[in-house]
Amino acid sequence: MGGDGVAQPLTSAACRAVVIALALSSGFVVGAAGRAAALETDEDIVGGDIFLRARQATDGLNHYEDDPGRGAYEWKRDLPCWSRAPEIDDVSHDLCWGGSAVQHDPPECEDGDALQPIWRRIRDVNPWEQQVGWHCPEDLLPAVAEDDFRQLTITPLRAHMQPDRGEVLVNKPTIVYTEAEPATFRTELLGFGLDIEATPIAFVWDFGDGERPLETTSPGHPYPDHDLARSYREPGSARITLYTTWTGRYRVDIDPLHKWRDIDGTAFTTSSTPQFEIVELRSHLDG
Repeated sequence: MGGDGVAQPLTSAACRAVVIALALSSGFVVGAAGRAAALETDEDIVGGDIFLRARQATDGLNHYEDDPGRGAYEWKRDLPCWSRAPEIDDVSHDLCWGGSAVQHDPPECEDGDALQPIWRRIRDVNPWEQQVGWHCPEDLLPAVAEDDFRQLTITPLRAHMQPDRGEVLVNKPTIVYTEAEPATFRTELLGFGLDIEATPIAFVWDFGDGERPLETTSPGHPYPDHDLARSYREPGSARITLYTTWTGRYRVDIDPLHKWRDIDGTAFTTSSTPQFEIVELRSHLDG
């Protein structure tokens, strides 16, 4: 696809693993037709990614609060607590047998107050099992990673040169520049709709002359306001190549703050001018 528009859903290997785990342990499975169907499972919430654990536990708690009489489990939010059974404490502090609550320090969150842990148990059967510990509002949102960002097809910036008539002169400045406009995308990650904006921030111009490429944060400008140029020393043929570095930010539909968040990573594009000739003007004396 181009630099602006609707992109295919982001489906890196890491994302696919999270989707599968999220579907299985939250009690839903996606069928061949793409519809979510209820699935009875006794699987515990899988560990690892905080988004996965927080999202699953919150969905489970919300479903329970919507219909407390449905399903095999009871859910609640509560403070962390120590077990009264030492043998269990030695293995895991996630099991709570009704011991006195101990207030652990909640994390500092970016989007609001920290959320208490979420617990689950089979109805009327102890113990309560912690499904996720202290977490933040932003943990409930999918995060766009560098691998996800690099899946987007960002249209390379056009590499302009002046003069652009197929020839340049030896020992005369050859000007380069590009139009560094952001690119926007509409896509999905883990089933959540989001917007992504990619912005070019750094440029490397390889003039094809064997010299060190020109690295800059300026996109350059055309004559007479030009700030990027190089003079060729020898006649020949060349093609100028532009390497662009992009940063990104994203905004998730379900984010109540509707906030732009930075992507931790960069993407790259490459473009080139058509091949051109480098010529040397020689004066001729008529005798």
